[in-house]
Amino acid sequence: MKKTTLIITIIFGAALTAAAQETIPVAEVGFNYSFLRQNPGGSTSGFMAQGGSGTAAYNINRMFGVVADFGVYTNGGAGNLNPTTFTYLFGPRYSLRTSSRFTPYFQALVGGARVSTSFLDANSNSVSATDNGFAGAFGGGLDVRLTDSIAIKPFQVEYLLTNLPNVWSTGTTQNNLRYTAGVVFRFGSK
Repeated sequence: MKKTTLIITIIFGAALTAAAQETIPVAEVGFNYSFLRQNPGGSTSGFMAQGGSGTAAYNINRMFGVVADFGVYTNGGAGNLNPTTFTYLFGPRYSLRTSSRFTPYFQALVGGARVSTSFLDANSNSVSATDNGFAGAFGGGLDVRLTDSIAIKPFQVEYLLTNLPNVWSTGTTQNNLRYTAGVVFRFGSK
């Protein structure tokens, strides 16, 4: 029994030492490809949009950080819908730094969205509209460290809520899904 206890204590101590040696970056900057499933609501069908986003994160400690996320998405003018959506989101991130290579995280971001669109009405007249509203993104992802300075983000999946006037139908709330992947540059160490 004493040998088992000693072995478990040594293994646990080695794991804590390995975790303590992990480099925690002070700041992280990410450049990402983003895919957005937009659901305008009402009687309007959902559609796909692609774009990109940039993130900046400051890590307060090993687990908690704050994030700024700026993204732009467009469907490329497919069909009669031609929206371009810009999001600006801020909030906390909780990182599970359990190994020195993989960092899963969860975040809750709030801010705003701006949508600009043009479309043809029933009389084939061109109509343009621009609106601003509330936005929130709730979800998480995974960063995989390649070096102390670079990580890749194979996925980040979030529920993206936007509260914008709908120019196509009644309603103001859009329930969207956002997928993001990219590269993360890490700076400093804690």
